[in-house]
Amino acid sequence: RLALKDGVPETLSTFVVVPTLFTSVTGVMEQIDHMEIRYLSNPDNNVRFALLSDWEDAEHESMTNDYQLLKTAVNAVDTLNGKYGVGRFFVFHRKRLWNPSEGKWMGWERKRGKLHEFNRLLRGALDTSFFPIDDQPVTAPSGVCYVITLDADTKLPMGAVSQLVGVAAHPLNQPIFDPITKCVVDGYGIFQPRV
Repeated sequence: RLALKDGVPETLSTFVVVPTLFTSVTGVMEQIDHMEIRYLSNPDNNVRFALLSDWEDAEHESMTNDYQLLKTAVNAVDTLNGKYGVGRFFVFHRKRLWNPSEGKWMGWERKRGKLHEFNRLLRGALDTSFFPIDDQPVTAPSGVCYVITLDADTKLPMGAVSQLVGVAAHPLNQPIFDPITKCVVDGYGIFQPRV
């Protein structure tokens, strides 16, 4: 591992993301509080924090409290950005899509889909199911090197982000892709640390 004594450098910019469902105003505010705590224990300049959110599955494409939940999250993220610096906290929210096999409107592929679409968004995709908030186009900051994914109830100890990035950035851990199979044949594409 690399010892990133001065924190995460710009060349290794990292997103800490939490896939979540917006089900209640209280639940949204709890997720915002957790995001702030994760930042306070890992306040590196080149680390950003985001909620990757969906609404609950529903019988209709939109429900009466959808926008209240989203507005609560957006306002709280704006408050965090005002308190700690603009461009550090984000909400990326997806619209419901019709799922014929489930017979419901829901976020595509739920948690796995949020992560897949977020990684595509980071690579410049314009066709994800994330939608514009406050009439702003859906974009992610450029130059992001790593994504750390946490469950909603996962704690992030002090300095854990720079430690994880230090492991991922070490030359011996870099993923080597086979050009034919498109598979990682050496190094690592995904780390799952022991707790």
